[in-house]
Amino acid sequence: MNFQLKQLGQGIALASLLAAAGTAYGATQGTLGADSTGTLDVTVSIEDRVQISALNDIPLGTYSGTGPLNGSDDFCVYRNGTGLYSLQVVGSENTGPGGVFRLTNGTDFITYSVSVNDSPLLDGEDVDGTGSSTSVVCGGSTNANLGVEVAEGDLQSAPSGNYSDRITLVVSPR
Repeated sequence: MNFQLKQLGQGIALASLLAAAGTAYGATQGTLGADSTGTLDVTVSIEDRVQISALNDIPLGTYSGTGPLNGSDDFCVYRNGTGLYSLQVVGSENTGPGGVFRLTNGTDFITYSVSVNDSPLLDGEDVDGTGSSTSVVCGGSTNANLGVEVAEGDLQSAPSGNYSDRITLVVSPR
């Protein structure tokens, strides 16, 4: 009878544990006896993490007088968990009305377009990304692309000089 009560008690305890799986109870101490059982919880919190790496400048070179100038850079986006992320392209103080990206020589401006993974963007716009790497540095590879283009007409009408701009890529989990 004592043995049956002990088994019944263990069965009820096991059923209670299974019903409350995932619930943190806190540590319990064992009691003095022929054997002793104590319990403790192990927990961890994992926050969303993202990282951009393998970015390179995009030098477009010297304009020859005809055609547009194009350039691109392949880079890595890391996102833990789901692999879903949002990428925003933010222009510098050179950004023109309506969120148009512009190169400057300090006085004059040349408009240019920006795309991420072939999606055209204006300053401050987001593009949704998927398939981010589970390796912080993409295992030495890349999984995203930034493209820029300066149209022929904008280049032909620009005064001589050296033009540049700085854009910022902001990645966040989604």
